[in-house]
Amino acid sequence: MNRQQILAEIRRTAQVNGSKPLGQARFFKQTGFKVSDWFGKYWSRWGDAVREAGFTPNTLQARYDGDELI
Repeated sequence: MNRQQILAEIRRTAQVNGSKPLGQARFFKQTGFKVSDWFGKYWSRWGDAVREAGFTPNTLQARYDGDELI
């Protein structure tokens, strides 16, 4: 796999997912790519690959305030 193939797959899977890029685990499950196909070769973080493909990386959900839980 090369850089352009991975970026093309990120774009393709995002288009199928309503223009929202998939998270790393779901992307690899659907495409068959492995972390070793990109990590350390092209990008050091998945978000960097997603950003290069033209998307904003997914963000972690923020912690709820204690008052909101009660």
